[in-house]
Amino acid sequence: MLKQLVFETIKNKGLINYGEGVIVGISGGYDSVCLLHVLYSISNELGIKIYPVHVNHMLRGEEALRDENFVRSFCASLGLEVYVKHVDVSKKAKIEKTSLEEAGRNARYEVFSTVAEEQGASKIAVAHSRNDQAETILMRICRGTGLEGLRGMEYKRDNIIRPLLDVDRYQIEEYVNKIGIEAVTDSSNLHTDYFRNRIRLNVIPAINEASGSDITENLLRLSKIVVAEDDYLRYNSELYYQKAVLSEKRMYTELDLKVLTEVQQAVRLRVLRIAVGNTCGTLNGFEYIHMDKLNNLIENGRTGAQIDLPHSMAAVRTYNSLTLKEQGKVIREHFEKILQIPGETEIPNKGIVVKTEILKIESVKSCREFINYNEKAHTKFIDLDKLTSSGVNILLRNRRDGDVFKPLKSNGTKKLKEYFIDNKVPRESRDTIPLIALEKEIVWIIGNKISDNYKVTDNTKTVLKISCIR
Repeated sequence: MLKQLVFETIKNKGLINYGEGVIVGISGGYDSVCLLHVLYSISNELGIKIYPVHVNHMLRGEEALRDENFVRSFCASLGLEVYVKHVDVSKKAKIEKTSLEEAGRNARYEVFSTVAEEQGASKIAVAHSRNDQAETILMRICRGTGLEGLRGMEYKRDNIIRPLLDVDRYQIEEYVNKIGIEAVTDSSNLHTDYFRNRIRLNVIPAINEASGSDITENLLRLSKIVVAEDDYLRYNSELYYQKAVLSEKRMYTELDLKVLTEVQQAVRLRVLRIAVGNTCGTLNGFEYIHMDKLNNLIENGRTGAQIDLPHSMAAVRTYNSLTLKEQGKVIREHFEKILQIPGETEIPNKGIVVKTEILKIESVKSCREFINYNEKAHTKFIDLDKLTSSGVNILLRNRRDGDVFKPLKSNGTKKLKEYFIDNKVPRESRDTIPLIALEKEIVWIIGNKISDNYKVTDNTKTVLKISCIR
């Protein structure tokens, strides 16, 4: 019965294709012994080649060697060659600054992947059962999880497959006992030092006793309900991520702030998770508190505001985007367009549109009154004849090395960098500020001052109105 159940799971979930090579992780415990024996029994029917792999964590001395020897003997009885690797997990945990549980898991999957590559195997089978699934969901609830966490482990994720995910632990033990195999027991599974063990040995029995029901069955039912709803949110989140992403490269992702602010928060948080995962290559270490901070940066952050994230990452809010990047890494992206006079000039993907209009002066007095009434932070008036007298292109761009600026009503010229420093413009936002420039000379820092060299005077004949409309 168990064998047929596993076979149907493999077929229904599309876990293994005919003729594939399959790495099978085997510790020597009941679950992995059952998995290897079942896959071996149906290997001809599936047309697959099996590669057993055992990782000795070097944590339990003689007991670990006992497990290794058992695995070697068991695999030999099936006529299978086993790949054995010793990994000092305690040392690995210290280097990676993680728990023994996490370091052991990382070690196993690293070895599995190495052997899979060497042998040309396309799948890695691990022996998680439906009880493991329930424990995983409960652990995630205890740590604080969303819908994605309530899904539990997937039958197939990339090349990792879980053929026993529909099988109960008692069925596994019954199967192993029936075939007459003496599986080994890892003594560390009985220690409550590990979180999963505390859930298995203490928490689940206590909940069952207090509720008078089977929490394992209820958690698995919850997982199945969540999957359909989560799939819908996943699909929409992927669509919005593609719509929001402005730039994507190694350790750098820039998202459109307009898209992020318009989308519903539940989807926005998922878009952020996708962005974080794509940027860092992992979501390990990222918790709800980090996503909440990112969300707050979008909703309430000022331009140039930055928060630090795990894996030496940072998030920076600019005028029109949210950027994920390495901490301390300054990424300068140049933008530049010739200013259309009159007309509109747009910087694609930056949300910047500048409109210009040519105004004829009827009298100096009426001109000054008009300017005083209409001039704002994002609308300025310039002497057009002074601006065009040099004959060079007038540019809409961001800063460049060597830029100089003579602020309105000032006596001298200073470097643009010094002006930004003096006016406490955040370092992170300086490359995002649009400028009107003539070669290296700045005519207007949009949203800030114009140059004293191009102000409207009593001698001005033609005025150029410049507005940053977006």
